[in-house]
This record gives sequence, C-alpha cells and structure tokens, in this order.
Amino acid sequence: MYFYSILLYKSLMSNEFDPKKIIDFSKNYYEILGISQEELPKGKSRDDKVHLSKILETAFRKKARVCHPDFGGSNEAFLDIVRARRILEDHMLKKIYDQGYFEEFNVDGVSSGLGLNVDWTKIGTYRKGTPEDTIGFNIFLKLCERKAELDIVPAFFPESNEHNYEWDWVINKTKLVLSIVNDEDEVLRLTSGTDVNKSLPFKIYLCIPRANLVMRRDNQEVVSPFGKTMINGLIQHVSYSDITFLETTRLDRAMDYLENEFEKDLSDYKDGKNLEKFLDNKISSTKWMNSDEMKKYDNNILSQILNMRAYVIEENKNAADFLDNLPE
Repeated sequence: MYFYSILLYKSLMSNEFDPKKIIDFSKNYYEILGISQEELPKGKSRDDKVHLSKILETAFRKKARVCHPDFGGSNEAFLDIVRARRILEDHMLKKIYDQGYFEEFNVDGVSSGLGLNVDWTKIGTYRKGTPEDTIGFNIFLKLCERKAELDIVPAFFPESNEHNYEWDWVINKTKLVLSIVNDEDEVLRLTSGTDVNKSLPFKIYLCIPRANLVMRRDNQEVVSPFGKTMINGLIQHVSYSDITFLETTRLDRAMDYLENEFEKDLSDYKDGKNLEKFLDNKISSTKWMNSDEMKKYDNNILSQILNMRAYVIEENKNAADFLDNLPE
C-alpha cells in the first residue's frame, strides 16, 4: 500500500492575505456597493474608521436586499458585494485597488517604490479598528471573563498586521480558536434572505481545528458468517475535520450561543459526548494510492524531471584567472 498526501484543506484559520487573489481590477467595487470614492473618509483616525465602517455597512445591507439569491439576485452578485466591502474597508487592499496596479506601493509607510516585491506571506488579515477586530475582541473578552467557569486559558490575540483575525485559548492541551473569516462563499452559505438584514459580511467561527480523524474505506470488507469483520476494506481517504462549536454571520446568534449553549457543548466535548454534532464537513483529505496509481504518478514526476531545462555550460579558459589576483 502506498500513501500519497494531497493537501486539500483550506484552513479557515489561515485567512491567507494575497491581494492578487482578492482584487479584480476589472470590477468597480464602488459602483457594486452603490457609493462613490469621494464620500469615503480619507483619514486613519478611529473616528474615520468608524465613519467608513458605517458607510460601507449601510451600503452593503442595502445592496444585500437586492443581490442575495433569495431576493432574485444571484450568487455572483452577492459574492461581489461581500468582496467589495472587504476591499474598501481594508486600507491595504483599498490603496492597491485605488492605484490600479499591484506593484510599487506603500505598506504602512514602508515604500516599495524601488521595485521590491512585498512578501505577502508575512502580512496577515488583521486590521485594527475594523468591525472584525471589534467583534472578535468583544467575544474574546466575554469568554475570558468566564475562563474559570469554562476552564479555558487565554493564549493569543492579534496585535499587528502580521496576524490574522484569530483569538486563541488553551483547553485540555488543545487550542480553542475564534476566527473571523473573510470568505464570500461561506457568507453566502450561512446567510439567507430572512436574516440578511442582520448578517455580517464575514463569518464568526469558533472551533478546535482539525481535531478529528476519519478513515474512509471501500466496501470490499470480508465478513464471517457470524457477522464479524475479518478483513477491513481498503482505505481510500483519510480526512481531518474541525470540532465546530459555532459558525454564523449573525452577531446576535453568536452572543446567544455563547451565553446559553457553549458551556454545555464544551462540557460534552471534554467528556467525549455527542461529538458528531460538532464535526465539520469541510475536511482536509489525503488519498491512498494503489500500486498502479503510484507507478503512474512516479512516471509523471520522472518525466517532468527529465524534461526540465538544463543549464548550458560553456568552456571558459580564463575562468581561473581570478586566482592570480588573490592577495598573498
């Protein structure tokens, strides 16, 4: 049996920040939200950020009642207003979008005008003063007030742009994570027409990440006449899923859950009870390959290696002349 790991898990904790995967310059995000660029505040003070959030929130909710599929809109239209709101509220993304290209811009006052590329892997999604920041810290502090009751230990909160919207606690030597997730598809999945007026353009997610291991086998097991499994079926996939306590786009639902249900759910998890209700269907999957599949894969990789361009080596009779110039 051969094992081939294909990482498919799109971690909801990672919140990868890559402007080139977020911004589409062919779209007018101001027009999508029904606002003009001039009406948004230009400053970076707390009052400016609050004013900006209010303008974008009002525009988003107004458009949501038209763009959501339940109101006769489309998935694409709703996803567009979610992304537009994110881009125009994140000062880095907004600056890149407003200038119209990706290269040579300032990141928090550090210029890349010399043509240097910004390493986006070192920049997270966290921005101080945003609704995500306010809501995340509000929930974090409320749970910290109950740390003795819930038997959780505060471990991490975001402080700089290198971080993501993630707040952590330690529970039974395991990490409990609150994450604010900017994912349009998740917002669409969790938002219906009946609650779109109260929904946020991001997901509130509380979980123990990748806590459960599930093996999927084929149905070729061998069973004895007495019903006992003699030989298990071959393993086809190995999956990891989160223990999910809460995922919602509504703040009122999140607060209600944390106040009235979370303590019991956490206790059930610690005692190993009713774990099925917490399992997340969004999984990371690893595929087990049979010998024929592995040979085919090996041949493909070997072919790629053999077809790589080789370096051209040219003879240079004077290549060692630098030795004569070395000081004694």
